[in-house]
Amino acid sequence: MEGFNVITDQLQLPEGPIAMNDGSVLVVEIKRGTLSRVHPDGQVDIVAHIGGGPNGAAIGPDGHCYICNN
Repeated sequence: MEGFNVITDQLQLPEGPIAMNDGSVLVVEIKRGTLSRVHPDGQVDIVAHIGGGPNGAAIGPDGHCYICNN
């Protein structure tokens, strides 16, 4: 893809991206069953093991991350 840089190819069916103030992105990974943080340098940290098939996420007004699980 022209005009885009691949930051990581280590995610397993990512959904629900949330851009964070520090430049990272939170995603749920459906196949892995996790909430993961992708840093600008490509490092991926697992924030929480959710289980099931998480398929959406959002930050609420209280600052907490809420996850949809199918």
